[in-house]
This record gives sequence, structure tokens and C-alpha cells, in this order.
Amino acid sequence: MRETISMHGCLTLQLVARDGTVVHAQRTTNRIVKSGRQLVAQLFAGVTTGPPPAKVTHIGVGTSNAAPADDQVGLSAERAPRKPLTDITYSDVDDPAPGGGTIKRVKASLKAVYDFADANDPATPLTEAAIFTADTAGVMYNRVVFDPVTKTNAFQLTLLWDVIF
Repeated sequence: MRETISMHGCLTLQLVARDGTVVHAQRTTNRIVKSGRQLVAQLFAGVTTGPPPAKVTHIGVGTSNAAPADDQVGLSAERAPRKPLTDITYSDVDDPAPGGGTIKRVKASLKAVYDFADANDPATPLTEAAIFTADTAGVMYNRVVFDPVTKTNAFQLTLLWDVIF
């Protein structure tokens, strides 16, 4: 039997009104880019030269709908400052194994919130998001493109990201 590490993730985004009502939600799978795979490898085994890698700390959003690609290292059209992760939890999950049975995996669940005054522009909807190791620059772990979301000061944007290892 051959073991594989099949990291994959899924973003759930929610627009939440001032009264706490979720007025829009969507769920989209992401692409873990090469820089993200390199990050995981370096966190696992270390680096032989240069600074040590950092863990993921922020989620960014942007306005490009260009398809995710392995060589991307940043959002295509980032908007507003990135938001720090506010909640991080870990849980066990069972994935179907090829040929039957299950594979025990670990899910990291991350959350960031763009508050009512953040990332607003009713003329240009948000269409992309990514997880990063810093509030500026840093390493981009993954990227996702989603259906357009118009962010105004009437809503908070909550980003809930599940990554399976």
C-alpha cells in the first residue's frame, strides 16, 4: 500500500448583516500553490540556509478572477489590509481511501473577519482569497477564486478555511 499526502482545502465565506444574520454564503475549494507546498515541507524538515519558515497568520482578499496556478505567490489584485487569523482549531477527519476504507487525517480550521468598514467597494466585487504567513509580503499558502461578493459597510465578511492534511 502506498501512502500519499493529499493536502486540500475549502473556503466558506459569509456576508453577515449587523443583526448577525448570514445573508450570503458560499463554499469553494482552493488550490495549494507551490510556495505553500514548499512552506509545509520546510516546516516539516527545516531549512538548510536562510531564515526559518513562519506559520500562516493572515487571510487576504482581492478582486481578480484569474484561475489559481501553482506558480502564483500573491493575490492578483489584493484589496485592503490582510486580516489576522482569529480562531484556529484542529480536528480528526476520515477521508475515503483508494480501494475502500478510510485514511485518518487532520483538519486545521482557520477564521478571519473583515469588519463592516473593511475592504468595501460596491463597484468592484471581491473574487479571490488566500492564506499568508504575514500581514504583508510573506508566503502565500493557497489561493481560491469564488463567485463575486460585493462588500459594503452593511456587512462583515467572515472567511472560514478548512485545510485537510
